[in-house]
Amino acid sequence: MDHRTAVKTKAADAVPRGLRQVLRDTPRQLTLLTTGLGVLCLLLGLVYACALLRDSESIGGLQTRTTEVSATSDLYYELNDMDAQAANALLVGYHPADPTLVPASVNAQSSTTAYQHDRSAADADLARIATNPALTTKAEKLLDDLGSYESLIAQALYMDQGAQNQNPASPPTAALSAYTDASRLLHTTLLPESLQITDTDSAAVDTSYAGEHSTAALLGYLILGLALLTAAGLYLGNRYHARRFRRRVSYLVPGIAVVLALGAFGLTTQLNEASHLHLAKQEAYDSVNALIRAKAVSDDANADESRWLLEGRDPALQASFFQKAEAVASAPGTYYSALSDAISSERLDAAANTVDNVKIGGYLGTELHNITFAGEARAASETAVAFNAYIQDDAVIRADVAKGDLAGAVALDIGTAPGQSNHDFNLYNVALGTVIQINESAFAAGISAGHADADNAAWAAGIISELLLLALITRTGYLRLREYR
Repeated sequence: MDHRTAVKTKAADAVPRGLRQVLRDTPRQLTLLTTGLGVLCLLLGLVYACALLRDSESIGGLQTRTTEVSATSDLYYELNDMDAQAANALLVGYHPADPTLVPASVNAQSSTTAYQHDRSAADADLARIATNPALTTKAEKLLDDLGSYESLIAQALYMDQGAQNQNPASPPTAALSAYTDASRLLHTTLLPESLQITDTDSAAVDTSYAGEHSTAALLGYLILGLALLTAAGLYLGNRYHARRFRRRVSYLVPGIAVVLALGAFGLTTQLNEASHLHLAKQEAYDSVNALIRAKAVSDDANADESRWLLEGRDPALQASFFQKAEAVASAPGTYYSALSDAISSERLDAAANTVDNVKIGGYLGTELHNITFAGEARAASETAVAFNAYIQDDAVIRADVAKGDLAGAVALDIGTAPGQSNHDFNLYNVALGTVIQINESAFAAGISAGHADADNAAWAAGIISELLLLALITRTGYLRLREYR
């Protein structure tokens, strides 16, 4: 026995007998090799398909959940604005002693119309929230409490309509009592219930995003790993054919190129999906969520300002106003001057789309620290400036009351001329709406891009690659097995 034969015999003896039975001849080896490569190929295709399905679910789920959170945030705003509009109606009266002091846009009838609009919007938001089985019970309770609130407000407005020659902030005692009861119900029950729903939904969005973002990236690397494993199998398979059949290049070689391309495409798609999720949720939706809350809480503070004038200048309502104002834009120090100084110190670079030296906190501070999209820096900066103008109006209103000019304070509060409270608050709302729209558009673009990356083209690339790989693997095995027939 020569040396080469001895080595082969020794190698054969080293293989377990059971395995030798399985690999007893070349046709069996070819069959197993072809089957193994096919299984690797199918596994790669399965993971690729599961990743695309999950992408569609993640993007669609984020869109659905954020729509629901927007509905709950809108509900909080509508409830606050209902209270503010009712307070404004009672503040000026249906039959004021001097109608010339009351702008048409904020007279009692206009405020009542706005109240009814808010009421319809709140009902629609509750209907949207109730479609979530997890929130149905809370929505139903909220609807019952809202009915009680609306009943008290209806009584207050009805009684106020019968009063003649009213002075500012002087509704009938019974009307004021009914409104006070309604507002207490709103602030102790309705708003906390609404805020709880919003917080629950927002937490669900944060949790789901964290999981979906990391999973998208993980699936991308898993696809690449399986592609490299399959490519290695194809390479070893080609070497087997080269040694056994003297075929240096088989159909498995182009298969290597196909599987590597599919792996790279799969990784790119998943990383893009993770990027779209990040843009839509972290960069766009987080700003939208903060700004919508700013809108709701601002309106709540504005209602507190009117209620303070209406309800005998209650110190608790003044404290509530400042608490909510600071939730929107906090600044250390004496609030009026501290906020003004902080806003003045900001440095807007519209060309670079940046705002530097941001010192305010709260919801507007969150937005100013999350500038991403074209035009967002200018819009966010203008919003902060507009909010400060409204806050400075509040300082004048309270100063007027302190010197005994209640009528002047009410006139400034409801005034729609430049430099008056309602005018400046409306400018702030317009600026706030602009920056919200910028982020909502970016969110929609991120969602659209996410859907596009998991669309028919991605599926077609996966299916074509899989079919081509299977054809190349099968063809390679068939040609060699045919030699044994």
